[in-house]
Amino acid sequence: MAVKEDRLKNLLKVKDAALSCVHCGQCRVANWPEKNFYYVCPVYKTNLTPNFEPFFARGKNIILKGLIWGDLELSQELSEIFFQCSVCGACDDFCHNSHNKYIDFANAKWMAQVEVFEALRADLVEAGYALEPHEAMNKALVELLNPYERNNKDKNDWIKKLDFKIKDLDKEKADILYYVGCTTALTPKIQRIAIATAKIFNILDVDFGILGENEICCGSVALRTGDKKAFEKVANLNAKLFKDKGIKKIVTSCAGCYRTLKKDYGNLLEGIQVQHTVEFLEELLANNDIKLEKLEKTTTYHDPCHLGRHMGIYDIPRKILRKISVFSEMKTNREAAMCCGAGGGLRKGFPELSLEMAKNRVKEAEDLNVQFLVSTCPFCFRNLSDAIDELGSDMVMIDLIELFLNALKK
Repeated sequence: MAVKEDRLKNLLKVKDAALSCVHCGQCRVANWPEKNFYYVCPVYKTNLTPNFEPFFARGKNIILKGLIWGDLELSQELSEIFFQCSVCGACDDFCHNSHNKYIDFANAKWMAQVEVFEALRADLVEAGYALEPHEAMNKALVELLNPYERNNKDKNDWIKKLDFKIKDLDKEKADILYYVGCTTALTPKIQRIAIATAKIFNILDVDFGILGENEICCGSVALRTGDKKAFEKVANLNAKLFKDKGIKKIVTSCAGCYRTLKKDYGNLLEGIQVQHTVEFLEELLANNDIKLEKLEKTTTYHDPCHLGRHMGIYDIPRKILRKISVFSEMKTNREAAMCCGAGGGLRKGFPELSLEMAKNRVKEAEDLNVQFLVSTCPFCFRNLSDAIDELGSDMVMIDLIELFLNALKK
């Protein structure tokens, strides 16, 4: 049976990567203490799926071959399987063959499982096999400029909680655009991340502004859930908006927005610097005489997949946390960090599975008996805080930016 190229146009663009897995299965029963891996797939660890091969990397990669070789067809059943994954990338970073210094594994130069799985998702969506919750989310993303089906004017609400004025970049200029992101701007319990960020910038005399109700979703959730048309629509709108406003530097608190703007937009934002707030804070600390207090608070850090595995930022958050708190490391961390379950459209499509993954991560943090579970992503914040509530844990979820504000000597 010949492959129908029009049905797999996205997957065939990354064909070499899709065929790179040798199906050894070590990513299912991983134990690589040297790299902090004690298990890999966060979905497999939950026991909420049948735990058959298709629900972790090896099985998915076998299915990819079947599709490319023409032995399998796209279907709703395949969509249900491939969307029960947070696309965290742990399987890619673990692959014992491709990352083993003692093995010269040629396929390593091709492996890119996140890119491959997202490509297949795009083919599934274009073939009419999108998940219903994702369709509604991505429709809102295009029509309302946010995926939460909210009036975009609500992105102004958190600003009212400040006792100082922020520049509106729709009306005036500033050195930096603080790109708040939909989740932070529109989720009441997470707006405190934006508030803390704005307060720090105000205290340190950073010349910044926001777009408020004119801020357009970065499109990350559309890209992760296979709706490339929705992603391209908002990406082009953003590129035009940033250009029209003369934006030269963007700082964002959201790991998903950061990865999307800096990596997935490609050349669309050429000439615009994109930083996560932790990078910007490190820059400020290096170039200014900023006094930070060592807080008597015990912390551990959860690596967001989009900031860590996807973009390689591991040291900066830890460096700051060690400066301002008593820091401990979880058993799985950095490349091996267990995903919180919020990304890849998993929370929207399979909320029970997503929450179970978050509960596993919280339990791992609880083993350290720390006061605060810290992250640098509003998606992680929301899912992990929900898990903390579900478990009745005494631990407190907090964003690193909030601790930084507390430690900043005014």
